[in-house]
Amino acid sequence: MRTDQPVCCRFESELTSLIAQNQSSGLDGTRDALFEALRALEGRARSEAASALTLRKIAEARFLVGILRDAVRPFPVAPLRTVLRVRERPRAPVDLDA
Repeated sequence: MRTDQPVCCRFESELTSLIAQNQSSGLDGTRDALFEALRALEGRARSEAASALTLRKIAEARFLVGILRDAVRPFPVAPLRTVLRVRERPRAPVDLDA
């Protein structure tokens, strides 16, 4: 048995616990909090010399949570009235030499 096995198991069980707690949550703040928790876990695992496999698992989970966080982040949409008002305004000529 390798000497770093207990450290790896501890970090991997913490990773599993973090993901299980937030698996079904659809709240934006929860995804952000999960991303930050995974970032902190990855930093602790690096500082305590976890195995490369454990570090890779944490990094992959953080990466995927980051993609999910950014993919479902709401973006502001202008109201239709504002869009129509802007389209009706006469456009000022653009001075490309300025």
